[in-house]
Amino acid sequence: MTRRDQYSFILHVLLPAIENEGLTIKTRRDGELTLSANGSVTTNFISNLRQHCIEELQGDASN
Repeated sequence: MTRRDQYSFILHVLLPAIENEGLTIKTRRDGELTLSANGSVTTNFISNLRQHCIEELQGDASN
């Protein structure tokens, strides 16, 4: 998977899934953290990651 493919996957598959279902982060040592789909932390995370992916994809397109 190319870098562009990875950003597209995050933007078009992963982020919509997080918006609908929330997000659970699991670690081997410290357990897990579940964020609801409508929480402010999740909303900000999605917004920031979406903006980053868009900027990266636009940067790839200009190269």
